[in-house]
Amino acid sequence: MPQRCVSPAVGVDGCRAGWVCAVAAANGLSVRVVADFDAVWDLARECDADRVLVDIPIGLPDAARRACDREARERLGSRAATVFFAPVRAALDADTHEAASAANRERTGFGLSIQAWHLVPKIREVDGVLRQTPRARQRVFESHPELAFAAFAGEPLSEPKSTPEGRARRLDVLRTASAGSEVVGDGDDRSEDATDQPEFDAERAYRETLDRTLRRDVARDDVLDALVLAAAARRPLATLPSDPPTDAVGLEMAIRVPRVALGSES
Repeated sequence: MPQRCVSPAVGVDGCRAGWVCAVAAANGLSVRVVADFDAVWDLARECDADRVLVDIPIGLPDAARRACDREARERLGSRAATVFFAPVRAALDADTHEAASAANRERTGFGLSIQAWHLVPKIREVDGVLRQTPRARQRVFESHPELAFAAFAGEPLSEPKSTPEGRARRLDVLRTASAGSEVVGDGDDRSEDATDQPEFDAERAYRETLDRTLRRDVARDDVLDALVLAAAARRPLATLPSDPPTDAVGLEMAIRVPRVALGSES
C-alpha cells in the first residue's frame, strides 16, 4: 500500500484586489487574498504546496490559437464563452487593447477579445514568475473553474455563477467534490482515504471570506473559482490536450482538469 500523505494544494483566481488563494492543507481549508503573483508563489512555498492551479493562461502561442482553449470550449458546450482564447505572446508588449488585438490578428487571423485583454496584466505577472523561477514551473499549472465544476458535476453547469442559483449550484458541487476526494503528492500516486483527510468545508470558507472582504475587491465568483481549483488540485489531473506543446519560452500550453470523467493523468 502506498504511503499516505497529505499534500497541500492551492487554487488561485484573479480578483480586483489581486489574487484569491484557497489553500487546502493539513490544518484544513483557508482563503487568503494577496496583491500579486509573487505573493501567490511565496504563499505556495510557505505552505509547501505540491500543486497550484490558477485560472490564467500559461504558455502563450506565437501563431494560431491554443489547442487547449479549443478543446476546453468544446467540452463546455453552451458554456464555451467562459473560456477566452489566450493572446499571442507578442500581445503582452502592447499598451492598448487595439495594439494587442492587431498583434493577435496579424499572427492568428483573429483579434483579441476585450475580456482577454483585461487578463493581460495578470498574464504578465504569472508569466514573469514562471520564467524567473524554474521550481514554480513544476508546481504551478493552468486550470479553468468551469471545467473543474463540469468534471465534478458530470456535465457543464448551465446556471451562470453570477446568479444566486448559479452560486448555490456550485456550492452543491463543491460539497460533492469535497467528499472522498483524493489527496495527491508531487506527481505520484499517493492518496489517502476521506477519513484521514483534513476538513474541506468549502461553504464555510466561502462564507467567511465574503464576511471579511469587500465585493469591490473580491467578487463572490472569484472565491468559488479559487475553491473549486483547490478541490481539483487535490485530485489526479488530466491535461487538455493530452500531449501538450510548449511555447517559445518553454512553458506548457495546457489546461489541467480533475481526472474524474477524463482520461490522462498528469
